[in-house]
Amino acid sequence: MVNKMTNNAVTNNAAIDRPDPYAVPDAEVPIVDLSTFDTDPDGLSKALCDACATVGFVSVAGHGVDADLIQRFFAISEEFFRLPLEEKLKFRSPNDLLFQGYACPGTGPGFHTSERQSFNVFKFDTVADAIANGYPADVGAVFYDAIWPERPAEFPAIWREYYAAIEHIASRLLRAFERGLGLADGWFAPHVKFSPSTLAANYYSNDIDSGHEPSPFRFPAHTDEDIFTILYQDEGPGSLQLHQRGEGWRNVVPVPGTFVVNIGELMARWTNDKLRATPHRVLAPKNPAEERPRMSAPFFFKPDLDAVIGPIPELLDAGEEPRYETYTGRGWLRRAQENIDSGYDTSKQFAEREAADPTLR
Repeated sequence: MVNKMTNNAVTNNAAIDRPDPYAVPDAEVPIVDLSTFDTDPDGLSKALCDACATVGFVSVAGHGVDADLIQRFFAISEEFFRLPLEEKLKFRSPNDLLFQGYACPGTGPGFHTSERQSFNVFKFDTVADAIANGYPADVGAVFYDAIWPERPAEFPAIWREYYAAIEHIASRLLRAFERGLGLADGWFAPHVKFSPSTLAANYYSNDIDSGHEPSPFRFPAHTDEDIFTILYQDEGPGSLQLHQRGEGWRNVVPVPGTFVVNIGELMARWTNDKLRATPHRVLAPKNPAEERPRMSAPFFFKPDLDAVIGPIPELLDAGEEPRYETYTGRGWLRRAQENIDSGYDTSKQFAEREAADPTLR
């Protein structure tokens, strides 16, 4: 067992009386072809925003990422995760942050309250490189020099190649969101010029005794604290599930060759909930015989540290009041880390909402 401290977040979430999560239907997640933005930008942008405003997730085809790169990224990531735990723990964050390096299930600072291992990277290998490329001088307060594993040898190069490819998708999606929301072209650009986005691989396995209370969820329900998340998931056992507004929980069935995109809390704040952060969770396999690893790769697209995030005046209807206070990107990251440190992460926050609102169960 990694740590013996009590995990209240997981315990409280598991204790909620909810419908059978294994009996939920599949979501009808719309598929948009990002390549059509060049020929039909209005049509693509409307379909993208409509999907995010209704279903809450959208599958993106025509993204331009080579299938071979996706395969190489997943293969080398799995090779790392299959290394002995003692070796992987050498690449944990030195200050217990979860934005970079390796983390595994457990309790206490620097450990996941969910049943996953993960590896996370920032855009640059060193803080000095980030500052040299225009990032604020205090970027080292939230990120630090990369902690690359010693093996597999090609791990850093493949991860860097994959990061660049997903970052390109994020830039194109942001342009489509601008158009779909009726904002001027380039409205978001000044807010993401020095984006501290992170790429992660989540490896759901059953080979680490975390000390957590038993739960049907490998990752309890939560929302993402970014602008939006771009995710590629394999077809391993277990299921990604979303909470569709007015409909309830639904399975997100992997569509080979597509990325899944969901709105994060910062886009919800910018749009005053016209696009809402979508709750989602990861279900464990119902049959113990299917308990084999599953992997997904989320890219968390974040605003600059100096970006101001609050309801955009141009998106407020006549008489509509802002629902959110304003944060800087820096302040939001600090808030998120403080919540994690205090045991009040987004899973815990959602568990409180779920306990008070049966429609979220």
